[in-house]
Amino acid sequence: MNNPYLLKKQLQENEEELSNYLRDMNIWQEQMKRKEHSLPNPNEKKKPKINPTKTNLSKISSWDYSAWDKFDVDNACKELDTQGELKKNDNYDPSINFIDNKIQSKQSDGLYEKNLGNALVQKQKWAEAILRYTRAIEYYDKDPIFYANRALCYLKTKEFKLAIIDCTSSLELDSTYVKTYQRRSSAYLALGMYNEAKKDLLNVLKLEPNNKQAKSDLEVVNNKIKQTEMQKVSDIKCQKTNTINNLQSMNSKMLCKNDEPIQIVTPDWPQRVGCKQITSRQKPPHLRSKKPFCTLNIKDVQVDQDELNNIHLLQTTLKEVCEKKYKDQSINKEVIPTKKDTVQTEKKHVAIPPVPQTYVQLKQDWAFLKNDPELLFQYLKQIPGKRLPSIVRNSMDNDLFVDILRILRIKFINNGYNISDYLIGISELPRLQMLVMFCSSNEVSCIKELLNYVSKFVSENAFKNLKESFGV
Repeated sequence: MNNPYLLKKQLQENEEELSNYLRDMNIWQEQMKRKEHSLPNPNEKKKPKINPTKTNLSKISSWDYSAWDKFDVDNACKELDTQGELKKNDNYDPSINFIDNKIQSKQSDGLYEKNLGNALVQKQKWAEAILRYTRAIEYYDKDPIFYANRALCYLKTKEFKLAIIDCTSSLELDSTYVKTYQRRSSAYLALGMYNEAKKDLLNVLKLEPNNKQAKSDLEVVNNKIKQTEMQKVSDIKCQKTNTINNLQSMNSKMLCKNDEPIQIVTPDWPQRVGCKQITSRQKPPHLRSKKPFCTLNIKDVQVDQDELNNIHLLQTTLKEVCEKKYKDQSINKEVIPTKKDTVQTEKKHVAIPPVPQTYVQLKQDWAFLKNDPELLFQYLKQIPGKRLPSIVRNSMDNDLFVDILRILRIKFINNGYNISDYLIGISELPRLQMLVMFCSSNEVSCIKELLNYVSKFVSENAFKNLKESFGV
């Protein structure tokens, strides 16, 4: 533990654990003391039971007036009272007394935990106070104050839903607890449930009409309710205006194209006797008539031969125009591929990219030149072999690794270049063993061929290190 920060942190944790342990031990000792006081003392002498049947009273005959004069009425009444008390004690059930003592002990434990929680609330230690109140509820769950106090801690920690749950359970036990209504109303107010908060505040004012805090909170809640209603109305108005604007924009787009009104062209139809030419009018949908169309009476009309001839001429001219367009398109289609063929036959002069600085540049340049091994040879030749680890780092993939080995074998070896720097740079890659593991048998043989070729240019120790790094 050379780090002083970690040592200090561990000491703090140990101190907290020790303090919690000692606190729990003190609580346990106090509980044991209370239980010892509640248990009966075995050293006490048991009181002898008095048999109520045996009485010292003797019957006096009615004619013995001298005996009646000597009779003590007060003592007789006392004896009768003692007999009644003894009869009551005979009907006593010890199991009921045991249950009552057990409930009282649990209630006392709960009150003790509640007092500890109150002390923590005064210190504003809300999380620890919640634990104390939960223990008090576990001991005795029929006290509304336990739930209300824990709801206060939930409000301080901004756990409003849990506060509402505790307040409702407290009100189920005591429906006249004013603080619980106030705390639940504040939780409802924080969650935006203004109507529920208003109901709780009205209940507070029913129980305490002069509660100033409830009156001020009720004003705040009423203002919030008004604001939400106004916001809803404004949202509805905005939705209506947006829909109207969208409709108007759609209509304007339909009527206008490129910010210019569409020119409505009326064709020159052949005029007939007794007929009117009808022109169309463009209207937006909300201005169009909703009345049904009128039914037209269709009549048979005889057509002159001249009009039929004119129609036939129109049809023939349309056919000719369509045929000319089709021929022009077919000519253009025949010409275009000849241009593409000429472009493909021409050789493009591709400039070799500069030395890459990052793996992304290397990957992009390699993909750009991948179809031409000669260009890849020229590109790889300008990169120093020992710079490959600084360019690639941890990002070398298997495809690029195999391509580099292939270019080294095909181009560099055939041209008699020294590739020792490239193999040394590749051997320094951190993920080399994994890349070699995923190589096929042909690719492994390619690596062996490259190593055999490099053995001419490198010392024996360097050659052994290369073989160990490649794992071949």
